[in-house]
Amino acid sequence: MRIQELYDLIDIVAPFRLQEEYDNAGLIVGSMDDEVRGVLLCLDVTHETVEEAHRVGANLILSHHPPIFRAIKKLDPIQHSALLAAVRMGMALLAVHTNFDAVSDGLNAFVARRMGLTDLRILELHESERLYKIVTFVPPEFREQVLDAMFTAGAGHTGSYSHTSYRAAGTGGFVPDPGTHPFVGEENAMTSVVEDRVETIVSGRDLVSVLKALRGVHPYEEPAVDVFEEHLPGSPVAGFGHIGRLPHVMGPEEFVAFIKSFFAVSVLPVAGTLPETIECVAFCSGSGSSLLPAASKAGAQVLITGDVTYHRALDVSQAGGCVVIVDHYSSERFFAAAMEEALRSTAGDRELPPLHQSTADYQPVRFW
Repeated sequence: MRIQELYDLIDIVAPFRLQEEYDNAGLIVGSMDDEVRGVLLCLDVTHETVEEAHRVGANLILSHHPPIFRAIKKLDPIQHSALLAAVRMGMALLAVHTNFDAVSDGLNAFVARRMGLTDLRILELHESERLYKIVTFVPPEFREQVLDAMFTAGAGHTGSYSHTSYRAAGTGGFVPDPGTHPFVGEENAMTSVVEDRVETIVSGRDLVSVLKALRGVHPYEEPAVDVFEEHLPGSPVAGFGHIGRLPHVMGPEEFVAFIKSFFAVSVLPVAGTLPETIECVAFCSGSGSSLLPAASKAGAQVLITGDVTYHRALDVSQAGGCVVIVDHYSSERFFAAAMEEALRSTAGDRELPPLHQSTADYQPVRFW
């Protein structure tokens, strides 16, 4: 299997278009044409995971966290030593980050199921999954120009299809007011023109850029544009965090013991006060404290996440909320198992290269 084939498979599991704007998921080191002899699945690219990949014969590391996250001007031999070691060994590096967090059956759902939560649902809808239909009217000879601009800006994606649209011929009418500069017609005179009604779909993330692109190439001075929010039954849903019910109602002490055991943590910081009885909880891997309002609105009594700043914890406690903090690493250490399960399920009859879940111990923060 070439990297391109593996990339395409991952794009089905966790579409890269779902990654956040600040993210850097995708192929970071390597060529799409390279053959994959083996894959090491891990949370981070570290000295330990690079050595492990070499030891098990993997020439591609598939990590959750991108080894290059922010723009850098040079590769520092100390700061980027693990990355440079992987490059020297000829390893490709591919990251699946916030796109795997966002999909409905991704990392968060995997952890929530492992916890035994039932009645699972997404906590906060991903903006890119809010779908809108854009309708505009354009002279037939400009139709393709307008559509191409909209497609280039991100419109027209429906499931596994791209460049989707609907076109219908008709007649438009208008009266240009004094001082206007109409593409056709004259001031104060009723004008009838042959037009095509054009419709296409766009995600919430791309809506503004698509509308800007449309207006940028449309020949009319004031093009007519309608935007409708779509609510498609059965359409793919993506978002951050999951909410569900515990296997049974728990008191604070039992709940703390349950969470410490499941996430394998020795201490459990709690911002706010644990309820006397706990049944409905929310979970978000990594830094998920921003989801507390959504969790409270959805009926979660406790939000379980990885990172919370001091001031955020203060706000939570003062507002009467409750956040259980299991640390970033512990909330996401399930990535390798979750990704392997998703890849094997999606691959079907396609033969995958050997997949190795990392066993390297590199937790950056330890409690004594």
